[in-house]
Amino acid sequence: MSNESAQDHTEVEWQFDAPEGLDRASDWLRAANVPGYTVQPGALKQLVDRYYDTPDWRLNHAGFTCRVRQKGDSAELTMKGQATSVDGMRSRREMNESVPMGEDDIFAIASGPVGAAVKAVRGRQPMQQLFTVRTARQLFHLSDDGGRIAEIAVDDTTVESETGAPGSLARIEVEVDPDGVTRAQRFVDLFVATARLGPASKSKFETALTAAGLTISPKSPDLGATGVNASMTAADAGFAIMRKQFGIFLANEASTRLGEDIEGLHDMRVAARRLRAAMSAFGAYLPPITQRYREQLGWVAAALGEVRDLDVQLEDMVAWRSGFDAQQAAALDTVEQLFRDRRTAARRRMLFALDSRRYEGFVMRFSRFLERGPLRTFLPGRQPLVQVAPQLLERRYKKLRKLGDAIEKTSPPEEYHILRIAGKKLRYALEFMGPVYGADSIAFSQRVTALQDVLGRHQDAEVVIEALQELGRTQGRRLAPPALLVMGAISERNRVEAARLRGEFPRVYKPLSGAEWTRLRKDFTKQARNL
Repeated sequence: MSNESAQDHTEVEWQFDAPEGLDRASDWLRAANVPGYTVQPGALKQLVDRYYDTPDWRLNHAGFTCRVRQKGDSAELTMKGQATSVDGMRSRREMNESVPMGEDDIFAIASGPVGAAVKAVRGRQPMQQLFTVRTARQLFHLSDDGGRIAEIAVDDTTVESETGAPGSLARIEVEVDPDGVTRAQRFVDLFVATARLGPASKSKFETALTAAGLTISPKSPDLGATGVNASMTAADAGFAIMRKQFGIFLANEASTRLGEDIEGLHDMRVAARRLRAAMSAFGAYLPPITQRYREQLGWVAAALGEVRDLDVQLEDMVAWRSGFDAQQAAALDTVEQLFRDRRTAARRRMLFALDSRRYEGFVMRFSRFLERGPLRTFLPGRQPLVQVAPQLLERRYKKLRKLGDAIEKTSPPEEYHILRIAGKKLRYALEFMGPVYGADSIAFSQRVTALQDVLGRHQDAEVVIEALQELGRTQGRRLAPPALLVMGAISERNRVEAARLRGEFPRVYKPLSGAEWTRLRKDFTKQARNL
């Protein structure tokens, strides 16, 4: 069923502890006589809130807490964003939807946006109850000459759980509209001073966690050492790099599942790329099964990449509309909706992959593989890192030079793209070796990054051209003539930009063949000799 009562808003409130008890605060509010303000006592409510998360704390890792509040024959499912407290003030996102109460799994029947968000983040994981929070809430309504500006809640709260002793909390919350903070500030300051309140250092959720004796697990498990140094063997270094990148990969999974912060997906995808690059670079020194994991990771990365590419295109819509009048810019609305529809479908496929037993098995097996570390019986992996690193880096450098030297202004876009991939592999390898070779390695990787920037923007322009051409071919009947004309203008704009970037290529490519690489190569040799 559709959920017409769903809400999505920003909650802005002061939260205070009442170390001298709630009676003092309630009595002050009932007797308050502050010029310019009126305080009206409201209802006394008995609230029963149950908090949930998955066994691996996925919703928390996505930046939210999940609460079910009982309301007679129905319930309210809520996701609240996490927020830090500044002088008792918290600002956070809150999403609510009504769901029927019954014996059914409330998360299975929640059909609104909150239920969809929980489903996306939890995947195949069960939802487990963390604790129950019972609150006797006395409400007061604060108004000024312009009308009502805040709701003050005096909360006497107890925490019940199966894992800890019952806890209690005396809390005052003053919820205001975002534009009502200044209007309420003078009253709140006086209230805090005279009722002897103090800023709440923890949210109710954080306080209840402590009372229940629960600890949130880290976003990624500790699989072993992640640092690289010159004394390592090649295999030890390879495993350290893989552990670090896989940790970043897992740490961003919950955010990627939720799908609201495109940077989470970007970071997860980049970690997958770096992980696969490390598997390739150190492939000769790692157990043969590593390449099987690399192939499995490539399958996941492809699902992530499809959504990421559409995120970028949607983000670029603002730039695409620039330079056009309002009517022309509005013609792109249909194009944007087509991209949004494609992103929705791509996210569905991505979540299907992340929810699959195949992915679950990959994460479990690869985690155990990284935790065990290198096989001491695998002789190639026992070679010192400083002896194998020069060859590893030289191989990637020569590949880059071979491709780069062959590039001309008239080279097809595919050749620039292949060079970009080779540059990325060299940059990653240099960054992996940064702790070994220090400043020279970092400096040269920055040169490669400058090349990557030009090649990346060139590829972005080509992707836009190709995407719009494909859209015109497959969706032309859904696009009005004004939209097709604007699409043509955007394609031409990107063709001009791609040509300009090809003109920049010699400037950013030339430094890669200079003295810096020679100096870095000498450092390779020196490190190996000093072993």
